[in-house]
Amino acid sequence: MKKIILFSLLLACMATIFNACQKEDNPIPPDTRFPLPLVTKDTTGDEFIAGQDPGSFLGKFVVDLYYGTEVKPQKIDVVVIRNDNKANVKTIKADVTSFPAYIQVTGAQLATLFDSTIELGDKFEIGADVTTTGGQKFEAFPANDNPYGADTTTLPGSRFSIVYIADCHFNVASFDGFYTVLVKTWDYNVGDLVEVRPGSGDTILITAWPHPEFGGYIRWPMIVTVDPVTYTATVPFQAVGEYAGGPSHIIDSGTGTVSPCGDKITLSTVLSVGTYYGEQPLVLGK
Repeated sequence: MKKIILFSLLLACMATIFNACQKEDNPIPPDTRFPLPLVTKDTTGDEFIAGQDPGSFLGKFVVDLYYGTEVKPQKIDVVVIRNDNKANVKTIKADVTSFPAYIQVTGAQLATLFDSTIELGDKFEIGADVTTTGGQKFEAFPANDNPYGADTTTLPGSRFSIVYIADCHFNVASFDGFYTVLVKTWDYNVGDLVEVRPGSGDTILITAWPHPEFGGYIRWPMIVTVDPVTYTATVPFQAVGEYAGGPSHIIDSGTGTVSPCGDKITLSTVLSVGTYYGEQPLVLGK
């Protein structure tokens, strides 16, 4: 009986020692997930930077954590680069510690950060420099590597940066004002002014002929139809003015292009005044 009791006690001790050794040899691993940022655009802000007026841009975005608050950094610095230049990183907002963080950036702020005006086609990419609780810093735009390690790019739903581009979307309302003649024609010199106004639908109205110097005339705006996707312009057959006591000034046909920003119009028109007159350019800018 004593042997049985001693054997039972010995077995229990061995089991206890085995479990203790197992726990020591295979400790529960700490949470090794990195505090990845999650950067998304706020749809209440501008989707792109308007090329017509970049100073009016107001971008709104959210900086959150991919794994939630279970894996927090010491801080995040919100940074931006221009035209993929990783050697020139600017800070939009430093020392972000509360998430999600709702952040705004303006066109004027971007121009000030990079000390130059925003040009059509400029690309601004916004990301997050992460400082871990251990004090290690991981950059959003490292010179020769992917941010936070190459394997993170495969994570579903991850978004480490957002992009805003200075672009122009065609808006007929942009074609409004007095444009400067850029190429000499048979009746206009470079520097003369021509009135342009928005028309109905995707049309613009150009009041050009007869030239104001002739006097005693009647003018009708030339109707130009613009394709809002390709920005090609078409001028259908129409009369655009009448000379005092003379024949009507006719546009037989016309084709060309416009800038989606509304700052340039390039047309080639075939004119006649009673008889065929010939092809004339009409290149306007503002």
